[in-house]
Amino acid sequence: MRWRLLSSLASLALLTATACATSFSPATIRNEIVRQTGQDPQRAFEFTLGPTTMSLARAVLGGTSADGGGLPLAGLDALELAVYEAPSGAPGATVDFTRMPITGWEPVVKTRDGARSALVLVRGEEGDTISDLVLVAGSETQVLYARLRGRLSRTLPEALAEAVRTEGTEGVRDELMSLTAPAR
Repeated sequence: MRWRLLSSLASLALLTATACATSFSPATIRNEIVRQTGQDPQRAFEFTLGPTTMSLARAVLGGTSADGGGLPLAGLDALELAVYEAPSGAPGATVDFTRMPITGWEPVVKTRDGARSALVLVRGEEGDTISDLVLVAGSETQVLYARLRGRLSRTLPEALAEAVRTEGTEGVRDELMSLTAPAR
């Protein structure tokens, strides 16, 4: 009897922890920008490629593969990407994603340098892979949100953080966008 009760409580705790996890989406990031700066970003670009659409895009575009670029993106099945123009003009308009309240995700990278900040979060780790990853990065000019799903390399979080440090949000955006470009 006690075993069943403990098992039920453990299951309830797991469901509660999963249900209380921060829900990431372009709207979540837009709301965080508004919360921190008091301004709604004026320009935005948002898109989602689910597993079926990602496979179809690769087939139609001549077999473009996710492991052709500089980031270790092999195993990517779904991509959600949003790019926002960073609010400007108001004092303190810089967004610091390291201050963003997060629950139910493991923060692998949290970095802030002047007006630049980056946050890489993961969940669903199995062996050598990660099944769900979120990158949120901000600079003086733009905010980038990316959610990647699939059987992703454990080296991807640090590779994304390094790409943000060296190439900025624009470089990471371009590399993720290249996943949908025709092979050359």
